[in-house]
Amino acid sequence: MNPARIDRALAVLGYLAQHHDGRSVKHLSDDLGLPMSSTHDLLQALVDIGAVRLAGTRTYALGPRSIGLALSIVDSVKLRHVARPHLVQLCEQVNENVYLAVRSGDDVVYADRYEASQLLSVVIQLGGGRPLHGSAVGKLIAAYNPDLEARALGASRLEQFTPFTLTNRDQLRAEYASIRGRAYSISDGESVEGIIGLATPIIDASGTVIAAVHICAPRGRLAPDRRPMVLTQMLQTGVQISRQLGAPDDTLPDTALDTVIASEERRASAS
Repeated sequence: MNPARIDRALAVLGYLAQHHDGRSVKHLSDDLGLPMSSTHDLLQALVDIGAVRLAGTRTYALGPRSIGLALSIVDSVKLRHVARPHLVQLCEQVNENVYLAVRSGDDVVYADRYEASQLLSVVIQLGGGRPLHGSAVGKLIAAYNPDLEARALGASRLEQFTPFTLTNRDQLRAEYASIRGRAYSISDGESVEGIIGLATPIIDASGTVIAAVHICAPRGRLAPDRRPMVLTQMLQTGVQISRQLGAPDDTLPDTALDTVIASEERRASAS
């Protein structure tokens, strides 16, 4: 991949972002100091992927893909700002690493991390995609977004990360339904053996699950007797963030400890 070409593409997108009505190839070439022929070729490539669109005769403007990405970035920055104090507080309460996971197009990625003081902890790289079938956050966000659920269930192959990864589509479909019923997700050694992942929803003003509060730790620290308390605090954190984002009250999950204990008892008996 040619870094110079990527740099030129970003320069073109940045320029068009400042000229909402669009600009001609000549304007772009003159103002950015690029050769006419390579500017035209670059614009055509950007049109082909939806990053740029034709706004008139030989006039180019930002395309839907660029606009969608820009809005996602703005939403992510706002979400991180709103979520930060709540996630820091949760990290201090449970003394486990806490992550903010967000939906980004067809992927689920980690957007922020708050590290606890544990000597042994699970540190996950920010920005990497998480599987929709083999991680707590992937399963949670897919369960609440029908297009992502369909994408996971319709995949030609579901990767087997460990012996415990759900690769049977009927079992995965049932898991998504169970997650919606209890309003949280658990990955027990499905991504990495011996590691428990927990995820609870963050909901926006439209009532859509757009992100997740995530904690992962060695199984011994998230044993069944401690897990309901941690999940309850995570659910409460998600609700606090969701309320600040304007989520309707009727979309918010029950955060009572007794409810989580009952859900965990049912989950354990079904496994």
